[in-house]
Amino acid sequence: MIVAKLVKEDAKTLLDPASAVWTGVAGSPLALVGTPTGTQPTPYTRTSWKGKPTGAVKQVSVRTCHDGSSLFVRLEWQDSTENRETIEGDVFPDGAAVLFPISGDAPINTMGNEREWVNAWQWRGDAQQGRSVHAKGLGTTEANRETVDAGAVRTGDRWQVVISRALKTELSGETSVGLSPGAATRIGVAVWEGGAGERAGFKGFTEEWIDLRLADA
Repeated sequence: MIVAKLVKEDAKTLLDPASAVWTGVAGSPLALVGTPTGTQPTPYTRTSWKGKPTGAVKQVSVRTCHDGSSLFVRLEWQDSTENRETIEGDVFPDGAAVLFPISGDAPINTMGNEREWVNAWQWRGDAQQGRSVHAKGLGTTEANRETVDAGAVRTGDRWQVVISRALKTELSGETSVGLSPGAATRIGVAVWEGGAGERAGFKGFTEEWIDLRLADA
């Protein structure tokens, strides 16, 4: 289980991946696997990626905390190339996301299903702001109308990214996850290595949900 520590710091500090406050938050290494090409929703994507490896990033370190009103998730992973834009259709922006089941036992490997949906908070190297999306299966991702904040820095060959959202929004329980201090949920992580051509459904991700609890003291 990952525990999101209660930290009394201002949001600007917590959104800085290089802030000293993060040294006091325990990290958890999570293994990532590539999304199977055969599960992609269209014949074009299955054909264009046939025989290509997916999941270039194999591991990510996760640290989480909250300030009583917002959750902050810090991700760190190794990536030898810094990609912030699309180049000639072969290179895409690096990216990362944290995923949550909105309710029930939503399968993480298919981004939910018709009955059990998934909420993801995303960051991309070509954007200053994060975004929230929901999905009810592969190829069904839609944007949510809620604010996701993000901060990112490069240190050597590593990305350090913080993704944050309010614990609850007007969409919580509908197309977005609702969180609260003392409560438990589950979390997953996805990472896109744009230098390897990864985008959309092609990524590295945690194959199973990880239990997450928000500390109340």
